[in-house]
Amino acid sequence: MKNFADKKILITGGASGIGKLMAEKLASRGAVVVIVDINLDAAQNVCSSIKRSGGKAYALYGDMGNVESLKKLKSEVSSHGINIDVLINNAGVVFGGEFEKIPLEKHLLTSKINVDGLIALTYIFFDDLRKSKDSNIVNIASASGFVGLPYGTSYAASKWAVIGFSESLRLELKERGISNVHVTTVCPGYISTGMFSGVKAPLILPWLRPETIVEKIIYGIERDCAFIKEPFMVKWVDFLKGVLPLGVFTSINKFLGVSTSMTHWKGR
Repeated sequence: MKNFADKKILITGGASGIGKLMAEKLASRGAVVVIVDINLDAAQNVCSSIKRSGGKAYALYGDMGNVESLKKLKSEVSSHGINIDVLINNAGVVFGGEFEKIPLEKHLLTSKINVDGLIALTYIFFDDLRKSKDSNIVNIASASGFVGLPYGTSYAASKWAVIGFSESLRLELKERGISNVHVTTVCPGYISTGMFSGVKAPLILPWLRPETIVEKIIYGIERDCAFIKEPFMVKWVDFLKGVLPLGVFTSINKFLGVSTSMTHWKGR
């Protein structure tokens, strides 16, 4: 996708963090952004700010943990005469702590929003994407989708699932000869948005600035990249995990602080 002008882009979790930044950046590039969030007031504030800057935006309510809410969202988007060209599945939750001390409801909510909601929304808007001459599905996963994350077990599991879903869908579309729909999987390390407050970033995986990862995501959409892995060391995790003995890889993770990074997670 070389040009964002007049492209209809739906962003979940678009009221804050990197979702908000993506909405602002893409609107400044001429896109019509649909900001979807469970916090409608915050989404409307972002929408109003974009409009004051001369951009085009809509703010709509969407609960990623409720399929009926997502179906209603599709009806509302259609009622505005919008057929989306880009779906950015950005919304997500994380709960850190010792596995059995995190309430079961939070473990299940993590999967419900990060995985089930993402798959459901992709399914619900898939016809729009098929009809577009040049469309993109952008799924925000995580570097923890490549390696175990102690004290963030269900979060890591959800991101492994997102990577598996994204890669399977990308390859299926290729097998079916559907060349107008591109799938990009974003796998960042820790981003300094407040979502991971209390975390101590590993030695070779420094905190990512929201502005930096947003620029990388937009670059990836422009070039229909299959993966966006940041910071640089994330690009090597799969390779190292494949060639190193498990015990060595585990010891390296501990030494670098990967295994203990979520120990003091507080979140927002």
